[in-house]
Amino acid sequence: MIDPVHMQNVVTRAPEVARVQRVQEGAPEAQSQVFAQELAKETHKAEETVPVPPESARTEWKREKKKKEERERGASEKRVKDASKEKDLGRFVDTTA
Repeated sequence: MIDPVHMQNVVTRAPEVARVQRVQEGAPEAQSQVFAQELAKETHKAEETVPVPPESARTEWKREKKKKEERERGASEKRVKDASKEKDLGRFVDTTA
């Protein structure tokens, strides 16, 4: 059994222990909030420091992208055309034999 002197010590320390426990329980959440804030700052700073390409570079990039799309479209149309030729060849029956 606990003697009165020890009990008095436990009772006086209870609010202090409760406060420490609350701080420990909230620590991961506080750390994640701090991390999120730091990450947002770094992202913002990175966005500000990335140079914007000049208009001519963007135009050239768009032109290259358009050429690539046209080549891909042409290749796919050729495949469809070749496939339709193969289907047409299958319709004829050799009657000379």
